[in-house]
Amino acid sequence: MSSTTTYRDAILQDRADENRQLRREAARALQLIERGDVELAKSLLRRISRSAAEQ
Repeated sequence: MSSTTTYRDAILQDRADENRQLRREAARALQLIERGDVELAKSLLRRISRSAAEQ
């Protein structure tokens, strides 16, 4: 396997990991909203937004 393919695969894996983490955090925010803890959900969503903007 060439180093280019390995590098590309590593980048794709990193992105997949980041996407899984974002989905988990979004699901957590939804649970908070359903529980009525909207302020905590908003805080979590802001943190997710800042994290995504940095990337």
